[in-house]
Amino acid sequence: MFRAVPRSWLATPLRYAAVLLLALGLAAPAAAAPPKRFDLPPTTGPYQVASFTLHLIDRSRTDRFVGGAREYMVTVTYPVARNAHGPRAPWLEPVLVPEWSATLQGYGFVPGAVDWGSARRPALRNAPLLRHPHGWPVVLFSPGLQFFRELYSSMTDDLASHGYVVASMTHTHEAFYAAFPGGRVVRGQDLVETVESTQMWLDTRVGDARYLLDALALSDRGFYPGAGAGRLPAGWRGGLDLSRIGFFGHSYGGTTAAETMFFDRRVDAGLDFDGRLSTTYGPPQDLPYGPTRAARFGLDRPFLLIGAQGHTHLDSFDPSWPQFWSNQRGWKRDVHLPLGAHFTFSDFPAILPQLGDAVPADFAAGTYGTLPEAEAVAGTRAYARAFFDLHLKGRPTRLFETGSPAYPNFQPVP
Repeated sequence: MFRAVPRSWLATPLRYAAVLLLALGLAAPAAAAPPKRFDLPPTTGPYQVASFTLHLIDRSRTDRFVGGAREYMVTVTYPVARNAHGPRAPWLEPVLVPEWSATLQGYGFVPGAVDWGSARRPALRNAPLLRHPHGWPVVLFSPGLQFFRELYSSMTDDLASHGYVVASMTHTHEAFYAAFPGGRVVRGQDLVETVESTQMWLDTRVGDARYLLDALALSDRGFYPGAGAGRLPAGWRGGLDLSRIGFFGHSYGGTTAAETMFFDRRVDAGLDFDGRLSTTYGPPQDLPYGPTRAARFGLDRPFLLIGAQGHTHLDSFDPSWPQFWSNQRGWKRDVHLPLGAHFTFSDFPAILPQLGDAVPADFAAGTYGTLPEAEAVAGTRAYARAFFDLHLKGRPTRLFETGSPAYPNFQPVP
């Protein structure tokens, strides 16, 4: 989960000095180029999608970061009718745009060079749920350590367009920032890595996921599970099939998926994008290796590993994957992207090519490697969909055994 994430991602964003004005008005400054704009790519499934947000408050747990009841935000994305219409959901809520812009300034992005606030997802806002005779299977998503659910919208929106209800979490106080109703922004804490703290971060995430499953079950009975006076989309009651539940995540989110499966049998299948299955970093850090329970004991349900840059169950730098592999009792497969990097599985490959020279040199390669961007986006979507189609919908595939010529850099590992 932590390999290949630059340590600077965990640091406070750098502040840039203001650009000096030309002295004495001897020359007029050149006109600034208009900011680059982008949208997320269209979905590929047969259904249009919509989404709504849930502010969840779990009063049964004390938040171990700050005390009090545990609160966090969720985006739920789901199929809607092809003729549904309405405003599209933003990629980022407006109050998060300055936060994200400031973060990227620390990596060389020029202030104002990109219009982050105008970006839109394919998803509409709050359109009625499209009914299915048997209800839609449900898949949870958890982001990487300190990151937030919005950075994976291309993948989650696309999965929903193939007939899933996808519920994506931001884990408050650990994440860099989270937006709550009313414009409130909660910034993340400075995380100090100890054996005890890393276990607490993981336990908190698992608790978030399990309470989200409770909330979704309540919503399926027609009750709004969020804080405040919100409403469920029209047609929501009875629209979920909670006998078919998946969980996928990136980095520490993949760790969260596996560990939640260990503790909660409601989750039928899990997928880990490049996340270690350990509670602590292990080498080369100075913390002792702490395998998760999923790694120590394995799981009896299907689990897929997808890694980049040498991260497979055959490698040695991360002992958790070989340990999990030897203990896994359910269906298991491993897929490797030698040209990818840790953030291949995020929205970066979908966004950065649209920004041209606004992207600092080497930033793209540092986030998603030298993998062609179109293959990174399409392959990540296709492998997630094929996995859940196989194990939640019973649709056979040979993708995990033979690969596909459409995604030649996604390589099954024996």
